Amino acid sequence: MRILLTGATGFLGSALAHHWSRRGHELLLLARPSSNTHRIESLLPQTRLARIDGIMSVPGLFADFAPDAIVHTACSYGRKGETPVDVLDANLRFGTALLQAALQTQDRQVVFLNTGTVLLPDVSLYALSKTQFSQWGASLASQLPSALQFIDIQLQQMYGPGDDRSKFTTHVLETCQNNEARLALTLGEQRRDLIHIYDVVQAYGVILDKHARFTASDAIDVGSGTAVRMRDFVELTKRITQASTELDFGAVPYRTKEAMHCVADITRLSALGWRPTFDLEAGIRQTLNLGTNT
Repeated sequence: MRILLTGATGFLGSALAHHWSRRGHELLLLARPSSNTHRIESLLPQTRLARIDGIMSVPGLFADFAPDAIVHTACSYGRKGETPVDVLDANLRFGTALLQAALQTQDRQVVFLNTGTVLLPDVSLYALSKTQFSQWGASLASQLPSALQFIDIQLQQMYGPGDDRSKFTTHVLETCQNNEARLALTLGEQRRDLIHIYDVVQAYGVILDKHARFTASDAIDVGSGTAVRMRDFVELTKRITQASTELDFGAVPYRTKEAMHCVADITRLSALGWRPTFDLEAGIRQTLNLGTNT
């Protein structure tokens, strides 16, 4: 299969690139001009990388590569000083340009796997723009199912080795592993569905392999299926690392419109033959490169 993969230098995108490269798929990896390629360096001698800046380059990519599938992981969280226009361009306009190019492919249907969000749209500009894009994709696929299949992957909170420290899970893991003196936290009553990156990649692979079992406009949850209190996650991490770090619960207020309970319904994903490999403790140990014994 010919797969066009956006966000290929990111945590999820790079893991998917390695997964599908090992399985012999032909890949075109997309990245911003400034993106660091260290996560995919070993793939570059035999895999095409296109650095693009904006939507004007998209039609040429399709003319040159003609993908069977687009897997869209690129996004902007708005955490690094991006303007609202930057977030809109990354999360809505760029994806819509990909959809438009796919619709202009006349001889076959293009499969589009979109990495959606489980956050409500009023939480942030990131959540709003991601929700709007999911709606655009669903609408266009419904109108032109012969040209486009749009599968919106409602991805829960992933973690694993090599993730960015700006992510809460990575911040906690590294703070405890480094035995830092103090970790300021909220009360930690939020419940999150934490899923290891290996299991996320396997889920994407199953969904793409079995895309014929989905409708033209469809959505599916991806997560572990278990909601864990963040306080329990932090305390488990401290126990596994044997850290003496002070866990200062309540030092940080909850964010405005904090989601207090997020969990995937994995019934449909399980019916496709997917099962999670890592429970939370095993996933933490693998991420920290620790043994399996307590």
